[in-house]
Amino acid sequence: MVFIRSTHDLMELAGGAPAGGVARQSRYGYLFPALADEPGVGCFAGTDEAETLARLRAFEEATHLPVNPPSALLMRLPAAYTYFGQFVNHDISAPVGGVAAADAPAPVGVIGPAEPPGLGQTWRADRQTILARVVNEQGRPLMLGSLYGDWPDTEDPGIAALFARDGKRFRLARVAAVTDVELTDIDVDPATVVRATGAPDLMRRGREAVIADRRNDGNLILSQMHLAFLRVHNRAVAALEPAIRDDAACFRAARRLVTLHYHWLILNDFLPRILSRTVLTRPLAEWASRLAAPREVPMEFTTAAFRFGHSMVGRAYDFNANFGAGGKIAGEAKLIELFRFTSAQNMGHPEGSARQVPEHWVIDWERMTAGGMARPGGAHAGAERIDLNFAPDMLNVAGDAAVPEQGSILFRNLMRGFHRRIPFGQRLADAYGVERLTLQQMRAALPRRRSPGGAFASPLVAADALGFMEEMPAWLYFLCEAKALERGARVGPTASRIIADTIVGLMRGEEESLLRVARGGWHPRDSLLRDREGRALETLRGFLLFSQEA
Repeated sequence: MVFIRSTHDLMELAGGAPAGGVARQSRYGYLFPALADEPGVGCFAGTDEAETLARLRAFEEATHLPVNPPSALLMRLPAAYTYFGQFVNHDISAPVGGVAAADAPAPVGVIGPAEPPGLGQTWRADRQTILARVVNEQGRPLMLGSLYGDWPDTEDPGIAALFARDGKRFRLARVAAVTDVELTDIDVDPATVVRATGAPDLMRRGREAVIADRRNDGNLILSQMHLAFLRVHNRAVAALEPAIRDDAACFRAARRLVTLHYHWLILNDFLPRILSRTVLTRPLAEWASRLAAPREVPMEFTTAAFRFGHSMVGRAYDFNANFGAGGKIAGEAKLIELFRFTSAQNMGHPEGSARQVPEHWVIDWERMTAGGMARPGGAHAGAERIDLNFAPDMLNVAGDAAVPEQGSILFRNLMRGFHRRIPFGQRLADAYGVERLTLQQMRAALPRRRSPGGAFASPLVAADALGFMEEMPAWLYFLCEAKALERGARVGPTASRIIADTIVGLMRGEEESLLRVARGGWHPRDSLLRDREGRALETLRGFLLFSQEA
């Protein structure tokens, strides 16, 4: 397996699977293939594909934020869970390939604020063409391919470079020192700054992080999440090597142990905090999945149901002692700053010369995993609610260098659903036997804020006029479902069923998953890994704090 190179873009050049063989790839599928095969799937009643595209564009224009956007609505879920969800998503899905029909021009991108080539295309591939041309670089979804890539004895020198000479530990770098002059130049008293001198960081070369899935260096919180998993693996090696002297065997045992902890967190901490309680009436381990085949990731999952995290992203964070509540430098870490602190953005260095995270920008997982709402000074400790009230930078920038060509993340998600033949949300609710949202519930879930431009006064007015109340793109419907039925604190019942189907199904397909080891009875109490107080790592908070222990 080579480095995962998926950009999670809507489309790439046509041509099917990338070079390198199929051993490192898995397939996508559909939970409801018959719905995806319907000729008019995703098209509004009485319209053709061109008119549907025009309506999607008009709705996106109505969601543009005013100069003074509405305040964030927070939930008690700690902010770290937003980025754990992103980490999980990357570990499940890494799409590459193109979905253009063979006789159609190969578009570079089909969405954007201007009129780039392909935006007006009305073609859509059929389901079989989509599945043949788009493959998943995560060969074993949900088995930490984003972390490990492959074994340390791989023939790929890039993956081999992830590991130390012993072949069982990850190589780590150190954060960059910050001089007093650099701090005084920005009017900060160096004596007051908290510095994590010598703290670990991802290995970086120029503008790239040396990690198996480079998408995990897309923002500073996510890269620090990835780093936490690397550090826990190394601690697992240290705990296991006294009893397992063979290096390769020790690596395999450490990988299995970290994977079990990871699956425990997903099934027993993350999803129980996120999914609708209507799905949690029985343990997730007992969920009967609809997956057609092992390792087959449903398009309904990756294109719609599991994209709720975009709404949870905060405008600013209680990040550490320097950038957070009572911060030595600022009262918060702004979202746009966290996008800049990546390898591709030179760690936010104005001269483009920085290669490692500066020592005063190391995350404090104690703050990021704390519950509660806004802290004094305005910094956020909780995730934002799951609804259509996005952080402005998510709609305007989203940390994506290709945004000028790709448009807002809202529009990208709408277009993905259309081009990948995802049924309307109401149809998916019917397929699961979930009662559809009423007109009153949908109207209450849609923003009434005044749009700064476009043909409609607000997203609510646009949805009314464009027919979204009867036929709503699945991703939007799932956000409305969360808002209407869960007050934005959880995912709604239809999306929750898709998520449970997918994650439980993927785990059941892997012999080394939590659901297959010890007949699903493994518990963190069975692990050698304990925090300094001797407690089992039963929550994301405990896991991340453990990763930072000396």
